[in-house]
Amino acid sequence: MTIDAIILQLPSPPRRNVFREWSGGMGTSLPSERAVYGHDQKYYDIPFSSFLYIARRLEQRGLRYEYADFQSKEIFDAAEFAGLLQRTAPKVLVTVVNILSFADDLSLLRDARKILPDLQIILIGPTAKWFKERILRDGDADIVMEESEELLVAENVKVLSEGGAREPLQGCSIYADGKVVTLPAREAMKDLSFVDFPAYELLDFSRYVSDYYTSERVPYAPVFTTKGCPYKCAYCPYPFGFGRRVLYRAPRLVGDDIERLNREFGVRQILFRDQVFTLNPIHARAVCDELIRRDLDITWVCETRYDVIDADMLDIMYRAGCREIHFGLESADPEMFANVSKPDGKGTLELFEQVIAMTKKRGITAHVHLIVGMPDESRSSLRNTRDWLRKVRTDSVQMAYFMPYPGTPYYDQLKKDGSLGDIDAIDWEDYGAFDRPVLASYHMTVDEIRRGRQRLAVDWQHTLKDRIVMFAKKAITRVIRPAA
Repeated sequence: MTIDAIILQLPSPPRRNVFREWSGGMGTSLPSERAVYGHDQKYYDIPFSSFLYIARRLEQRGLRYEYADFQSKEIFDAAEFAGLLQRTAPKVLVTVVNILSFADDLSLLRDARKILPDLQIILIGPTAKWFKERILRDGDADIVMEESEELLVAENVKVLSEGGAREPLQGCSIYADGKVVTLPAREAMKDLSFVDFPAYELLDFSRYVSDYYTSERVPYAPVFTTKGCPYKCAYCPYPFGFGRRVLYRAPRLVGDDIERLNREFGVRQILFRDQVFTLNPIHARAVCDELIRRDLDITWVCETRYDVIDADMLDIMYRAGCREIHFGLESADPEMFANVSKPDGKGTLELFEQVIAMTKKRGITAHVHLIVGMPDESRSSLRNTRDWLRKVRTDSVQMAYFMPYPGTPYYDQLKKDGSLGDIDAIDWEDYGAFDRPVLASYHMTVDEIRRGRQRLAVDWQHTLKDRIVMFAKKAITRVIRPAA
């Protein structure tokens, strides 16, 4: 059997679990004891959602394809990988590579070419786009998508599978005459409504079950109602990864998607992947109205900004099933918040505090994201963040170490001032992990940042007095505990 294309979600490399869609598609990672390719199954994870649009578009264009998720198993089976390629003999392989698994991802693609020497490879995602010259020059891929990948990958697969000339390719870069050549899109992606239902049926929903946001284990699914972010936060890879122009999926289609996921696949929790769910309040309200009207047995979580949400929006979101909102705080130091975290925001930390209170009052969990170790981080800024969190009492906090992702304003700044050293010598796979810092700030060493985060994780919840009282209570309990 010969098919036109195979869509692959590659396994994570040894000693690491890579979450490929997080951080605008650059990816994040956590350490693993696994010494071989694979992916530990205990983590809250999602597929690379672009694959689901690409797959449906391939069907629309009458192209034959298969989808294989090699992160769905604990241990990667190289023989199974080879057997799949030999059995299907695809003309084109479509996949994503990530900055945290870059060398290992490319190594697997070289193995694929050893099995099928004529295989043509299309890479999607921001990592491939950033490193396109190296990838294309070294022959590790034939095409690197530049734009509208959910729509245009299928068009390029059709050209390649039919043996057409390279000129008809679009929205991508290729290597020709000793240089990278970028071919513009003739048909730009205007919205996310060009497929009736992303190909969720390809997923094994027994793998996507969690109690992370609820009191019971339920199947969940990622859904985009919008994609793209116009803001200019210095640390954030989303504008480069998902684009600055915001693309919308029609609210009716969003409702259709979620209703099918609920009724046909038993999904009861939705993770909205919009970078700023309430960026356009008219669109957000329309999505909520669809969910309320359909009266589905689902709850959902989303991410948004503190300055594009109000009490009325929170009310309708709760009625529609929202039970947790993630807010990007990054730092509660007033100067860093104003200049780095929310440089184009219209409000202040005082407004942020009010929004957290309004969210909690409505029974919605208020979760904030912090980034520890940004270039201006200092002991003073960490204390200010701690004090603000103690005062505001957000429900939960996620703390990540700063990562100078390529394509961000901070990357440009740190490259210019020499903080990144020799760019060509950077081991990018050492970056982006949640478990350790890799870059000093202007005021703190790497070790000081690590210890600062460890202290902050405890101190924002409990003052020294709190900890003394808790210790005393435990000691008294041990003394008066009756004998068995």
